[in-house]
Parts: sequence; C-alpha cells; structure tokens
Amino acid sequence: MRGNHSVMYDFAVIGGDRRQVYLANYLRNRRYRVLVYGTEEQDLDRECKRAKSLLDAVTSADCVIGPVVFSKDGKQIVSKQKKCPMKVGELLGAMKRGQSLFGGCIPREVQKICDDKEIFLYDFMSMDDVAIYNAIATAEGAVVKAMELKPVNLHGSRCLILGYGRCARVLAAKLKGLNTRVSICARREAARSQGEADGFDSMDFQTLARQIPQFDYIFNTVPAVILKEDLLKRVSKEACIVDIASMPGGVDWEAARELEICAYLCPSLPGIYAPKSSGIRLAEKVLELKGRDQNEVGK
Repeated sequence: MRGNHSVMYDFAVIGGDRRQVYLANYLRNRRYRVLVYGTEEQDLDRECKRAKSLLDAVTSADCVIGPVVFSKDGKQIVSKQKKCPMKVGELLGAMKRGQSLFGGCIPREVQKICDDKEIFLYDFMSMDDVAIYNAIATAEGAVVKAMELKPVNLHGSRCLILGYGRCARVLAAKLKGLNTRVSICARREAARSQGEADGFDSMDFQTLARQIPQFDYIFNTVPAVILKEDLLKRVSKEACIVDIASMPGGVDWEAARELEICAYLCPSLPGIYAPKSSGIRLAEKVLELKGRDQNEVGK
C-alpha cells in the first residue's frame, strides 16, 4: 500500500492513553518509522513524528494501531486529546486494501467493513496471551486502587469478587497473596467449583444479599448492573466497592451516591498503573503479527 506522501511510515499510532505512548516509543526505539496522532505528549519520544490529521496518519502508514478500547460508542475513536477528534468512519474510509488495523474491543461493524475492504484486522482483546497480560495489569491496578480508597490494611480484610472469569481469577490470586480472606460470587456452577478448587469460598447470586454485609471490599468484574439499590442497602457503611468491569460497570451509581457508599468505577487500569509494561506488551504483539501481514500480502 502506498499513499500520497513521499515519506511512508511503518506504524501510525492513534488515540488511546499512556499505553499508546510507550507502545510508540518501543517501536521507535527499534528503528521503525512511527507517526502519531491524538496520543498523549508526555514522555513521547521526540523522534515519533506528529501527523497533521487523522487522514494524514492513516494514509501515511502501512499499519494503524488504535486504542485498547477502540471506541465506546462506535463513532469516535477513544483519545484523551480532545483537540484531536477522530471519527471511526473517517478512519475506515481512508484505509486501503492490505493495510493493518490493531485495537481492542473492536465493534463488529468495524470488523465487517475491514473484511469487505480486505484490511487485516487484529483485536488485542481476542488474543488470549494479551488478554491474560491485561488481566494481570488490571488486577494489580485494582489492588492499588483499593489501598488508596481506604486508610486500612488489606491484610486480613474480607474481600468479595463478583464474577470469576479471567480477570477475577488473577485478582483473587493477588488478594490471596496479600493475606486477605477472599470469597467469590459467580452465576455458573462450574465457575464456583473452580473458585473452590483455587482455595476460595464461593456463593451464587441467590445468596449474595444474605452474605454481602460481612465484606470490607467488593470487587466487581461482571459487565452488568449487579449491585442494585436493594443490595447496596445491605453493604456495610465501612465497605469499599471497586468496579473494574467494562463501562458502565455493575453498580447503580446514583443509589450508591445517595447511600453514601464508597464506590468507584475504574476503567482502563492498565493504562493508569502499568502503561509502560502494557504498551510494550502490545508493541511486541504487533511486531509478531505484522510479520504475518507481510507474508500474506506477498502471496
């Protein structure tokens, strides 16, 4: 693929949070030609070139790397740079056959358009190794956030984890290592059995209301409103809720405010607490898969 520019770049890194900064730096430090647009400026390598617009970035690079959360509404690409708005439609309209697009949690509509245009599309969150690494960073961030929110030790506290998927399992192990008393609440019997096999007490959601008053910390990983007003009324006044599920999370936030419960939605924790580690891991994965792109194009 060749654009209208005399200078071509290997990668265009667009939007996102500080993970994109360290991702771009990693690629540049390995002598790749990197163009950025809509990324944060702090700590960004000076040799990463700034694009004039989204169109400039997309048409100047063979590979476009978007945010880990590509879009929250399917229309705008996620970026903390408000002065650089980026529309999903503009991006897709500018991309050509043979280009590569990376991002996370990419909407199905975007996937379909990429298939139709023969654009190589890679979703970070559909890759098990990346998702597991992301779960580690998320779990560590959740622990840090919990320690920030309450002026007490986690050691010896009673912790409840709602859900027992990939991220919840890593979080449970981290909390166990800090000598907390961990219980898990899951809908599926298989998940509860796995939790017990991992050494934790378990419960289903039918018994949650009866047991929830005893917990000091409640970590939600379920992307559905689980903690509604009736349950929140039974939560201890001294408890803290850390919600790490996808937005809008699993808490009735208005009810939590009215009940004066300490509850926080914590999206994109890897980008806050471990942006460098996360960014480097993403860059490594891009380089691994970029080689596959080149092999396919050459056929």
